[in-house]
Amino acid sequence: MVYSFVYEFCLIIVKILGRFVPKIKEFLNSRDRISKDIRHFNYSKNNFVIWVHCSSMGEFEQIKPLLKKIKKTKPITEFVITFFSKSGFSSAKKFPDAKIITYLPFDRKKDLNHFIIKIKPKALLLVKNEFWPNLINCVHNADIKIFSISSTFRKSQLFFNLYSFGMVSVLKKINCFFVVNENDKLLLETLNISNVQVTGDTRFDRVLENYTNDSNDKKIRKFLKNSNNFVIGSSWIEDHKVLLSCCKNNTPLNWIIAPHKIDPKSIYELEKLIPIDYAKWSTFDFGSDFNKKVLIVDEIGILSSLYKFSKFAYVGGGMGNKGLHNTLEAAVYGIPVIIGKNFQRYPEALKMEKLGGVLSISTKKEFKDTWIKLINNEKTRLQMGKKNFDFIRRSVGSSDKIISYLNKYLA
Repeated sequence: MVYSFVYEFCLIIVKILGRFVPKIKEFLNSRDRISKDIRHFNYSKNNFVIWVHCSSMGEFEQIKPLLKKIKKTKPITEFVITFFSKSGFSSAKKFPDAKIITYLPFDRKKDLNHFIIKIKPKALLLVKNEFWPNLINCVHNADIKIFSISSTFRKSQLFFNLYSFGMVSVLKKINCFFVVNENDKLLLETLNISNVQVTGDTRFDRVLENYTNDSNDKKIRKFLKNSNNFVIGSSWIEDHKVLLSCCKNNTPLNWIIAPHKIDPKSIYELEKLIPIDYAKWSTFDFGSDFNKKVLIVDEIGILSSLYKFSKFAYVGGGMGNKGLHNTLEAAVYGIPVIIGKNFQRYPEALKMEKLGGVLSISTKKEFKDTWIKLINNEKTRLQMGKKNFDFIRRSVGSSDKIISYLNKYLA
């Protein structure tokens, strides 16, 4: 297969680069732990193993409600959860229903077949658009059911081009696609794929679950003092350059910045842009930092709880080309949401902007005007926030729809 040949060639290049690039070396070393993680997995006939693969933390967060429903329906289920990224792997460590948490093997038949033989899954759940050709082929050949969860499609994707390089035949080996909307279903039908259920997006279920969860509240309240905050979530350097022009000592709100990348270099780049005194979550001192107007949150896993303490929020990724992050995490708390200019690929952001709960900005002036508008008009904030909250409440239920189908198989 051409794909396998190209993949092996690319892997060789990556391994060479790994000798000189620390991040690539770390990526390669993370795969060395897979054999150790599955070595002591004890399979028995009483096990009902479901393999769940997520790219990163966001995908894992959105499938949690479904996994809990599966576990409730079939208590003997054991989840083996794999990730492509380090952030996803780190975020899943505390998930109680996971039997194994590890990385996805390289997309090679030898590695994948060894993994499959060891864990003997009854099904594979692929969250969103994780369509690795050899992974799907090997699982299909082992007569294991494959389900795509909350997948979404665009005409620009490889599958819908004149040259799809065999990827359409790979998709056809998936037993069922649980897609986000009707457009996804119509696009798959152009490929003669009919095993499709329109079930919505499980992210709505997850953010509503977060809304009722107060496990982080006590710790966060100690840091934030009150709800007079402006939260910037999952932000990048492009976002910071636009937003921080309004950050001043006399600002009526405290600024809580939770950047997407929290490595030392990224935090240093952020620190250089902040024009006033700031504190950091990791080194916070209640004696010297408590009254500072800016707090940098250099820790992952708490952003979704921070939004609860915000008057309004900015969700990053849309100012540049990194990709807009999860606007639903903020919107569920009934607050206005500001985003960057590049959000056309995100249906939920488009809908909330149309409804009036989301505002898009592209320049420092636009942000300043939006900032003044929201600071000075509580009625506008409440109206915008209600539109966001109502939109989310109308959109939940994806996990229930998926489990109603999966129950036929789980039984």
